[in-house]
Amino acid sequence: MTFARLLLLTPLMLTTGCFGSDRIVPVSGVVTLDGEPLSRAVVGFEPIAQEGDLEAGYGSYAKTDDQGRYALRHLQEGEGALVGQHRVSVSTVVGKEGPNGEILGLTKERVPARYNNNTELVVEVPPGGTDEANLELVSK
Repeated sequence: MTFARLLLLTPLMLTTGCFGSDRIVPVSGVVTLDGEPLSRAVVGFEPIAQEGDLEAGYGSYAKTDDQGRYALRHLQEGEGALVGQHRVSVSTVVGKEGPNGEILGLTKERVPARYNNNTELVVEVPPGGTDEANLELVSK
């Protein structure tokens, strides 16, 4: 690669390859299932790449408390989530790790499949963050 080409690509690499903490904002909320708080659920926010972006960035996750409250933690930057649209999944499946790394004794999923791996939930994380990223799930 020529030096001139490298100079042209450097700004692109900096904007798409690095996700600085200035784009990470606090995100929290409450998860309910049929109007009741969903405790001990894992909430995952996975950024959706926007048109023209090469990468979407790292996701964020949280576990709900007994009142269904959660606060996201970014996989690389600490507390919060990247600004922008996210595909959101919620699951209550828990398993114990066996002596050889295998997963044993999975619990029954309490959340409908449409909110798990192939989720239909999309949440927009605003530039200032939010404490109202509430997820109102329904079982029917």
